[in-house]
Amino acid sequence: MNQEVATALIGLGGAILGAGATSITTWLSFRHQRRTAKEARLHEVGRLATDTALAKLIELQDLIAASATSASALRDDREPWEGTAAVHFRDIKLALLRIPSDAVHERLTPTLTLAKQYRYTGPRHFHYLRHVQATSEDMINVLSAYVRGAKLPLPQESAAEARRSVEAGREAERLRHERMRLEFEEIQAENPEEPDDIY
Repeated sequence: MNQEVATALIGLGGAILGAGATSITTWLSFRHQRRTAKEARLHEVGRLATDTALAKLIELQDLIAASATSASALRDDREPWEGTAAVHFRDIKLALLRIPSDAVHERLTPTLTLAKQYRYTGPRHFHYLRHVQATSEDMINVLSAYVRGAKLPLPQESAAEARRSVEAGREAERLRHERMRLEFEEIQAENPEEPDDIY
């Protein structure tokens, strides 16, 4: 093999290596740009969702404050604020689903569920209002910490008290239903139904 052929082969090999290196560099650059664009898109979606959730929580607190005058109503009486609160709860849930943070979901989903269980907290609406106020304030604190990039706070004592109140209310309702069932069975045992005539 003469020197000219060897030089040509070396040049061809160099060109192939150069083209390969360029292709790899281009591919890595494209992949990095795509990942950066995805992260930016997720960040923007998360920011908008967080802003929406915070706005709805503040609206919910305003609703609760404005409804305090009707806090003497009894348990079974439905108040206008309850329908509006249900819409806020739905909007908050939808906003939370778009926040790209598992930690936020794990921290806030149980609190939102707890907030919606306000009817277990007492016989009157002021119990309900106090419960929704405490749980929504807790959620606002968590989302505010998330926006700042701070560590998510533990549940406030008022939210923990709200959870205990709901648990006690649910247990009282379970016992009430059990008592009603037993009373019904006793009545049935004392007054058995007459069999239908078959003739």
